[in-house]
Amino acid sequence: MLYAIIASDVANSLEKRLAARPAHIERLQQLKAEGRVVLAGPAPGHRQQRPGRSGFQR
Repeated sequence: MLYAIIASDVANSLEKRLAARPAHIERLQQLKAEGRVVLAGPAPGHRQQRPGRSGFQR
């Protein structure tokens, strides 16, 4: 069964997310190698014209 996890972020969380990112990416790569992840990635700032750095859109 496929499913999606959608979560809301909190204000001023950029530093915490950046600190956790290397371990998160490593875990995703492991899950992908096991065939347990089909697609992963952020979808921030969709309601903003210019989400900026904290929205991870460049």
